Amino acid sequence: MAVPDSYQRLRELVDTRERFLVISHMRPDGDAYGSTLGLALVLRALGKDVVAVNADGLAPLFRFLPGSEMLLATPEKASEADRVVIAVDCADSRRLGAVFETWNRTPDVNIDHHVSNPGYAAVNIVEATLPATAQVLYEIIEALGWPLTADMASNLYVGLMTDTGSFRYRQTTARSFAVATELVEAGADPVFLAQSCYQSYRPARLLLLREVLTSLHFAEQGRIGWFYITPETYARSGATPDETEGLLEYLQAVKAIEAAFVLEEMPDGLTRASLRSRGTVDVNRVCAAFGGGGHKLAAGLRTNRTIPELEPQLLELIAQQLPPVKDDAR
Repeated sequence: MAVPDSYQRLRELVDTRERFLVISHMRPDGDAYGSTLGLALVLRALGKDVVAVNADGLAPLFRFLPGSEMLLATPEKASEADRVVIAVDCADSRRLGAVFETWNRTPDVNIDHHVSNPGYAAVNIVEATLPATAQVLYEIIEALGWPLTADMASNLYVGLMTDTGSFRYRQTTARSFAVATELVEAGADPVFLAQSCYQSYRPARLLLLREVLTSLHFAEQGRIGWFYITPETYARSGATPDETEGLLEYLQAVKAIEAAFVLEEMPDGLTRASLRSRGTVDVNRVCAAFGGGGHKLAAGLRTNRTIPELEPQLLELIAQQLPPVKDDAR
């Protein structure tokens, strides 16, 4: 099979350059961390000088990832001009963080799987049909014949597992399972990695869940569900922002809900919204109305609108995509 031109351009960069920086979006999830560290380890194995950074540094929950000690908070001082910047799992370059913006650098390479990604780098590898950037990276590694150790495979497995909802989400395909199998064969331990991701929470995470469940709201005959997170939510629970990952799944577990979202007051005065869909509602389209994006089934946004301003606007846009309720379903 022919190697795509974008893969060849990436290979040329790696073959001819020595210094690299890998970065992903702020408020990173398993795919962001797994893709960042997986690629960083591959580049190191190829003999390159590699730096891995993120606006929020490393969340404690993901310390189990091989190579996690190499991931640092994005430094105030801009990286060297000759260091190739590779952005992974980041649909919008602004989501690389405020500190990175002060560098006045455009990423040289953009590797992603979000349909809303406009292709903001010189080399863009955006595979919107794939369920995780980790799978995009696996396809690159396989096509280019790059090394795949157990540590690399473990990071990519976590990225694939978390962004497919443990292989439950709609974009999961037979190829996704094949890639997961190949990662396990390369040394990823699926039991250890699943336990580390889903069964290693602090008690504060349960207290956060308790707070969230008291702010549940429903609309459109129970087909839309949402909740709030405020600074007081964190203060009462003792949780941290990285521990909100996965909370929307409690709403997604309700059979009637077609779309779910969380609204969060951010320290910088902005409001963050994260949306999920069962399939009827295109939440990427909803978020695009506010400058956000992602996928049809999972998307997000940040806006200077307050929660009271944003909430009815989101509800209206989501409701416009819902089909009429059948008489026998009322």
